[in-house]
Amino acid sequence: MTYTDTRPATGTLPASDTGTTTPPAYRRVLIPIQDAAQAEHAVELARRAGASEALVLHLNLRESYGGRRFALETDSAASRVVEATVFELRMAGIVATGQVRPALIDRAADEIISEATGWGADLIVLGFPRRGGLTTRLFGSVTLSVLQHAPCPVLVASPSRQGSPAAR
Repeated sequence: MTYTDTRPATGTLPASDTGTTTPPAYRRVLIPIQDAAQAEHAVELARRAGASEALVLHLNLRESYGGRRFALETDSAASRVVEATVFELRMAGIVATGQVRPALIDRAADEIISEATGWGADLIVLGFPRRGGLTTRLFGSVTLSVLQHAPCPVLVASPSRQGSPAAR
């Protein structure tokens, strides 16, 4: 019995001959992380986005009062958050690095956007907003500002059912 190839000679394959793997949609993912509680969810979203490389960014926020700046957390606590998230990403098979940068509270969104632009991120994965609707309208939101000014797509993680206030 002879087999005759009936496919067109254009070099394209019919849909049935294509593989099941697809190239990653977003290779470089920036993950700004606020605390360790967000790490697990961010890792899952980066994995689902097909990330091959991730940068974990933790902003060690500082408050300005009377001309002086006060850190809201210690440098060692900030480093632990980054190290834990980088470890989880690496365990998921994603090449990951992390950094802690100081930032004023009202400049957090600008720092995230600047880092995404400078690093060449394909996607930004943000944790869920912590402020309610009224507070966001009065004081603004880091998430909203990043969504409006980001140089790439932004994925906003929703809270898990167990951790959400509605589930309590």
